[in-house]
Amino acid sequence: MVNETMKRTVKIYGKTAPGARMTKCAALLIATALSIPTFIILTLIDFAFL
Repeated sequence: MVNETMKRTVKIYGKTAPGARMTKCAALLIATALSIPTFIILTLIDFAFL
C-alpha cells in the first residue's frame, strides 16, 4: 500500500529519483502533534469521569 508508493522510483525529464522518505524530524513532529492532543483529551476525560 503506502510502502509501494514510497519505494517506486519516479522518472522526471528522463532522470529517476528515489521515492519520498520520512525523516526522523518529520516523524518526531507527527508523533508530537498526535500525542499532545491525545494526552489532553484523555486527561480531561479522566477528570470528568473519575
